[in-house]
Amino acid sequence: MKRPLVFSVSPRGDEIARHVAQLLGAPVHLCGAGREDAAPLVATAFAQRSPIVGVCAAGVLIRLLGPDLGDKATEPPVVAVSADGKVAVPLLGTHRGANALARWVADGFRGFAAVTSLSDTLYEFSLEDPPPGYTIANHEAVRPVMAALLNGEKLRVDGPSGWLELAGYPVSREGSQLLRLTESPAPGPGLLVHPHTIVVGLGCTSAATRDEIAALVTASLAKADIAPAALAAFATVAGHKNMAALAAAAEQFEVPLRVFTRRELDRERKRLATPSDIVEDATGLAGICEAVALKAGQLILPKQISGAVTCALGKAEIPLDAAGFGKPA
Repeated sequence: MKRPLVFSVSPRGDEIARHVAQLLGAPVHLCGAGREDAAPLVATAFAQRSPIVGVCAAGVLIRLLGPDLGDKATEPPVVAVSADGKVAVPLLGTHRGANALARWVADGFRGFAAVTSLSDTLYEFSLEDPPPGYTIANHEAVRPVMAALLNGEKLRVDGPSGWLELAGYPVSREGSQLLRLTESPAPGPGLLVHPHTIVVGLGCTSAATRDEIAALVTASLAKADIAPAALAAFATVAGHKNMAALAAAAEQFEVPLRVFTRRELDRERKRLATPSDIVEDATGLAGICEAVALKAGQLILPKQISGAVTCALGKAEIPLDAAGFGKPA
């Protein structure tokens, strides 16, 4: 997600704006008479499609946005928050994160998210804005499916459906609307959703480059028939956590880089598909990339080698929360 714009328009809202900005890891802008001008800040953020959180009346934010409103399909999340933090109103981009952002802000201040979009009042979330751990692959299929469901039709799910049923979706084996939940990028009918269940286990020498790592990861995903959008994390041994090439490759794939200690990886020794005496002589571990991949649960692609890099793929049973997987690099 792009860095949000967080601002207040009066001293009464400054404290709430500071708290929201701190939680989002964004700077806070204090606007109003004698302070920063909110208009150019909002115009720039909207043009860059960055999320916007204004601690101000909804009408104020609407007037600030007025000249820039355009294509609904590309608008960023825009949320107005009351000066006491008790009410968060998603104004634009409701299905691109605004509803979720409003709920998150409201929860943080024990307030209320004034969500008005029909799909989000019927269901816990819209399919246009799935919960963390899932990515929509073919956005053009969302609206026809949602329209049919709102018209009383049912959803047929190819894959685990519990997360949808808990959200209130009408799931049925005889449903007329198809949702395919799979890590595979294969085209097909219906709405395609990728769960974030795949961990890329990596080993490398100091000679490895970002491009070499990225090329091997891309080839490994293609060999295993895995979509990049199904990735949850890159991971490696703790001794490699400061390798710039690994961090750069993870950033390129837009996933976090996680690390495990040598002791944690050695516990996977008996499950390795291709243990190596050479690697063990050099590192004390029978394997690195496979051991890391196995931390996800199941090894689905054994060690692949390219120059100074090794790669293996692991799969979790359910979408993996990268924040609780290993340790930050």
